[in-house]
Amino acid sequence: MINSDRNMPGIEIINTAALRRKKEPLVPISGDAGSVDEIARMLPVDTEGLRRCTGDEKAFIADVWGKRVRLTTGGIPADDLISVRDIDRMLTSQPLLRADMIRLVRQGEILPRKAYLRSMREIYPRPVDHEMTENEHLFEMLTRGVASAAEVTAAVRAGATLILQSAHWYHPPLTEFCRSLELALGRRCRANIYLTPVSSQGFGLHSDPHDVFVLQAFGEKQWHVGATPWERRHGIADTAPDETEELLLRPGDVLYLPKGTPHRAHTLSARSGHVTISVESNSWREVLHTTLTQLVEDSLPADLLDAELPAGWPHDGGVLDEAAGRFLAEVRAALAEQEPERVRSAHLRTFLTQLTDRIPGAFETDSALGILGVMDTTPLRRRKTVPCALFSQPATQRLYAVLGRRCVGMPESYEKAMRFIAGRTEFTPEELSTELDERERLELCQALVDAHLLYTLE
Repeated sequence: MINSDRNMPGIEIINTAALRRKKEPLVPISGDAGSVDEIARMLPVDTEGLRRCTGDEKAFIADVWGKRVRLTTGGIPADDLISVRDIDRMLTSQPLLRADMIRLVRQGEILPRKAYLRSMREIYPRPVDHEMTENEHLFEMLTRGVASAAEVTAAVRAGATLILQSAHWYHPPLTEFCRSLELALGRRCRANIYLTPVSSQGFGLHSDPHDVFVLQAFGEKQWHVGATPWERRHGIADTAPDETEELLLRPGDVLYLPKGTPHRAHTLSARSGHVTISVESNSWREVLHTTLTQLVEDSLPADLLDAELPAGWPHDGGVLDEAAGRFLAEVRAALAEQEPERVRSAHLRTFLTQLTDRIPGAFETDSALGILGVMDTTPLRRRKTVPCALFSQPATQRLYAVLGRRCVGMPESYEKAMRFIAGRTEFTPEELSTELDERERLELCQALVDAHLLYTLE
């Protein structure tokens, strides 16, 4: 029986954040040797996106990431992720593009939004004495207007670059591609689409505070790229800060720019369309924040944290220094007990819960299964956009499959079954018969369907 009571011994579906309230520590499931590589294999790390961007993802991570510019030719088939037709559809068939979803730039200058946005009152004319409802006020406040397809088109024809921001939210090919990169790199990604007319330039020479992949979809674009911060730190680049190398991107090419790399781009004799994927940083600052948060919640006693500062401490520094010394000694002792595996465990859970839910086909699966639910012969598939990591809780003999913001808890004896599921792209529950009896495997598979790791379109 699937339940949400975390004290019950069977299958449970809970919010991943609830794991932090469990008293016993969670340990990532690894192989017999307990290596980091075994942890990585337990995740559905779909490296196809990174491989298409780089050619050889392992060599790229080892030798290029964060260090050098890399141009990979022909990595992405033309029109595979975005096409002119897609942009037309977004602009004309989905005319309610909000103000924060679109920008227009000409020769380095951002065009004022009033030039191409329509207000709520323009879209839905009302009598002069009409008082806007609460919902209308809310819509106006949140959207700040919506894009006018006619005005946007006119601006592009006049030389402006159209930027469709956060396209991974509403364009499925980019949604799946960004999730693939997120799981491969361990960093959140977002995608912007750029349409630049003939002989035009959007932004001038600038650098971004994050790593970038540029995917050329159609047309050609001339890029001017400077030395990377890593090259300058190591004395590899001896050029002036504004000196750049020219790179021509053709359809299917991918350009990688490390964080802080100066660059600008312009079109030649044809319009150009490309996707820029911004890769957010994931630094030791975040790891430290996660570790200290866990320390406060799990390791330091409440009476220590809630103890009052000495009265009169602003006037008697010695009193505070003595109390602070005792407090910091407790904190140092607790930090000394934080093993790398536990730090990694906490940060992995934090990263997975920060990922936005990507569950295409959820309602189709509900319709396909009907009221009977998962059967022994139901063909089930892994959903590539849902992350998965296994954690154990030795004190309670429980196993947890962390699937982003949702988590499926089960007896630790289910580990072999979960390893089987994690290693397959498609299977039927009856294939788990050597590990679980019929009731157990159907309950497990149904829970994994409900938590969106598995789906069926039968």
